[in-house]
Amino acid sequence: MSNVPVPDDVVQVVEQYVEGELSDAVKFDNRAPLDESGIWSLHRLAANIYAKGFEAGTRVEGERQRQVQRRARDQRPARTKDEAP
Repeated sequence: MSNVPVPDDVVQVVEQYVEGELSDAVKFDNRAPLDESGIWSLHRLAANIYAKGFEAGTRVEGERQRQVQRRARDQRPARTKDEAP
């Protein structure tokens, strides 16, 4: 489980989905209403998906920064033996 906080937008998207499902369960015979356990599970799923994306984005940004540093290092003129560090 990740400690990445879940933004309100993610919570709202899940709640909108839940409201639609509950509304459809009233309108249609072939739809079962979600219970609180199912709703909680949807929130956990959304949080886990968000955390995976957040962590992937963090890794990508770290790699970008490493490449920037590498390019900066590669552009520095090389020192000769006679030059002091």
